[in-house]
Amino acid sequence: MTIAFNNIILWRHAEAEPADYELGENDMARVLTSKGERQAKRMARWLKLYLPKDTVLLCSPAARCEQTAEALNYKTNVSQALRPATNLQEVLSMLANLETSNKNVLLIGHQPWLGQLVIHLKGFSGAELTIKKGAIWWLRQSLILPTDNSPRYSVISVQTPSLLLK
Repeated sequence: MTIAFNNIILWRHAEAEPADYELGENDMARVLTSKGERQAKRMARWLKLYLPKDTVLLCSPAARCEQTAEALNYKTNVSQALRPATNLQEVLSMLANLETSNKNVLLIGHQPWLGQLVIHLKGFSGAELTIKKGAIWWLRQSLILPTDNSPRYSVISVQTPSLLLK
């Protein structure tokens, strides 16, 4: 499965209200906390400075991800492939089937698949990576391809809400 984007930007949803599963609360309906709203706005300000104009934004259907996306005020496409319980193979399949005329993609989603995607795009195996709530990982396709011709990505920026000025 080949993924060939110039830039893949991963944004984990900002801090959300906890769900009480014993009371039957729906994980998909969890909303951002007031801290999460501030985190999303802070990260959106940074993204607006650097995001390529032709970027496609794909978002999990979970309320907390849609709220995170709203802070950016950008055309958002909701994708069921990015839901909380998805697996890495489903995300990779969705990315491989995207129209590649747009060379930049921004995904707003969840752990653990966000961290797994970074590991995969870097060409590592057997490692684990946790992306903090509200954080952005920006990966750019390497100019030098490995011997198997599969694109590998370099991390060009990692931003967390706490690193950015208020």
